[in-house]
Amino acid sequence: MLLCRVTGTVVSTQKSISLCPSTLLVVRRVDTEGVLVGTAEWLALDPGFDAGVGDAVIVAREGAVVAQLMGDNSSGSVPANVIVIGVVDDWSVIGGTV
Repeated sequence: MLLCRVTGTVVSTQKSISLCPSTLLVVRRVDTEGVLVGTAEWLALDPGFDAGVGDAVIVAREGAVVAQLMGDNSSGSVPANVIVIGVVDDWSVIGGTV
């Protein structure tokens, strides 16, 4: 799991039927201070948390997690490998770094 910030959204007029209940978000990793890390950005599925630009989120980058949370326990028909698993209201780090 990674702590990320939502940096954008993706609008799609057509998408896979398995993605229809989800919003597509652009996310970027942040450090424990909330500062953006690196330049890598990922497209992440938001299965109903209503995260928006600027929100801190926890994402999982594993196809099996996406399949489980999207209810696809069979053939892996959800074509994604990054999913939002929570919106973070606040966090603190005590005694070190992550």
